[in-house]
Amino acid sequence: MSLKIERVGREDLNDLVKISRETFYDTFSGQNKKEDMDLFLKSSLNPEKLREEMSEPDNHFFFAKEADLIVGYLKLSTAVSDEIDGEVLEIARIYVVKEKLGSGVGKALLEFAISFAKQLNKKTVYLGVWEHNKKAINFYDRFCFTKFGEHVFMVGRDPQTDWLLKKEL
Repeated sequence: MSLKIERVGREDLNDLVKISRETFYDTFSGQNKKEDMDLFLKSSLNPEKLREEMSEPDNHFFFAKEADLIVGYLKLSTAVSDEIDGEVLEIARIYVVKEKLGSGVGKALLEFAISFAKQLNKKTVYLGVWEHNKKAINFYDRFCFTKFGEHVFMVGRDPQTDWLLKKEL
């Protein structure tokens, strides 16, 4: 696998919208009502919202590419967090296209995020993961992430519980 991780530029907005919507839908549509999925995609993963997120200096987006094909992406944030104190990096989104799950793309993205945090002298990396996403929880466990809390994540009108996981660097 010849994987490259590249920063997402403003000119990549349409590709970011496409992969954001595709991967979220593929990951969660089987466990959520269609109305809630449609509402979330429309309100949270639309071009205007993603353009706004990209313009915030604390947000950093990256694509994972094989050849020129986008196979995953990251949204990292250095913004001050209500969830955890200190010098932290949030992995706000980490997604891989379904055809590449289990191929090492997710591992490469997570390792990149940890390396990025170290370059910024962050002490902790944290993320939220849906309590019912056991595959992802097991994945983060292999990288020594530990649960330190919970918060509500709205998918449409459905309040869901995300576990907050962290890794000390």
